[in-house]
Amino acid sequence: MMVEMSKQIKRMVLAGGAALLFFLSVYSAEAATLGSHYPFGGEGVLAASVPPPGFHYRIYNTWYNPTTVKDDSGDKADIDLDVFSSVHRFIHVTQKKILGADYFYDMIVPLVDKDLTLGTYTDSQSLALGDTCFEFFGLAWHQPRWDAAFALAVIAPTGEYALDKKASPGLGYWSGMLTLGGTVYLDAQRSWSLSALTRTLVHTEQDESDVTPGSEFVVEYGLGKEIPVTDKLLVRPGIAGCAYWQIEDDSDDGPGTVADERKRAYALGAEINFFWLPPTLFQVNLRALREFGAKNTVQGSQFVLTLTKSW
Repeated sequence: MMVEMSKQIKRMVLAGGAALLFFLSVYSAEAATLGSHYPFGGEGVLAASVPPPGFHYRIYNTWYNPTTVKDDSGDKADIDLDVFSSVHRFIHVTQKKILGADYFYDMIVPLVDKDLTLGTYTDSQSLALGDTCFEFFGLAWHQPRWDAAFALAVIAPTGEYALDKKASPGLGYWSGMLTLGGTVYLDAQRSWSLSALTRTLVHTEQDESDVTPGSEFVVEYGLGKEIPVTDKLLVRPGIAGCAYWQIEDDSDDGPGTVADERKRAYALGAEINFFWLPPTLFQVNLRALREFGAKNTVQGSQFVLTLTKSW
């Protein structure tokens, strides 16, 4: 019975086509373009394990405070940036089977608040709508010792954008995103898990700048251990990390940017997840990450509080 309960619990952890944390559209001193439609850090342990059929509502609350911006040589300058994002995700995992997988789709609506100071330049943006993600096709596989996920999404420029406003909540272009990932369970009870989730993004031309941002690749990963605390509560501590690479040059130089100087960043940290079993079906996840090895982008720390309710 405990094994079956454990299987159900892990499926309740939202990931798969998983979370878009849109929270960053900041000045990057040498980077080819500004920001990304998928700033990493939204997922970690069990990143590639999609929940079971049903409706799921998730809120990602992120506090991000980069203190430096690095150029192509790794040299840094001070930056004062405070970002808060509240990202609302609505997921429906259906009973429909395709290639033995559950078909799912979801929509992600970000609200973004920013306060930026870089040298003599300052800009701010009160909580406002960012660019919205429509993940229209997703497949989730579940086996006794592994899970896997595949998804396709479009990110629409629904947020306000202006080239001269670095704190704009939108980025001014469309993106397409491919998600692939897998989770391996290291024991028969599925209490130990190792997971990795990748995103590949391609973009259209940015408004006003007429620059097409280069393609991007992101991987988020985690190692976790699930521990029953009571018959109604499970706790899962773990190690989480992520990496980001711009894998293609921008189409041209932009304002204060260089087309062939690609962005790169890494992060590592820890997380803990609390899951209240049925009938509550509620989760609280806390994750703290520290970035390092950045080039042509900002570097700092982030804290993520994620709340999930499932039906």
